Amino acid sequence: MSKITPFVIGGLLGAGIATLYAPKAGEQTRALIAEKANALWGEAKDFSSGVPGAAQDAYKSVLDMGADLVKDAPAKIQGLTKGATGAAPAQDSDELREKIEAARKRIAAQVMENAEQSKAVDVAAEA
Repeated sequence: MSKITPFVIGGLLGAGIATLYAPKAGEQTRALIAEKANALWGEAKDFSSGVPGAAQDAYKSVLDMGADLVKDAPAKIQGLTKGATGAAPAQDSDELREKIEAARKRIAAQVMENAEQSKAVDVAAEA
């Protein structure tokens, strides 16, 4: 329950009590309450009658957007696959392979160096 709920409930109870203790006669008060209730009921009916139409419009709009996406999808997929299947020139591939191999050698050398340093530290610690 939120902090506002007790305030709203208290306000409604206060309004109801104030209406009952109003200086008008009971018949007038009941007529006023019935009139307000009927007005609210009419507004609720008007609102609810518009909801199905709005929902149908939204549904049609979503269907139209979906149809457009489905219609455009093959062309977009075809464009993506053309760009993805285009092979890189052989020279670029060879150059990339050379760079990868050089990086592997540098990493292997660094691993060996770290292992030697670790052994040296272990030997020094044992001494």
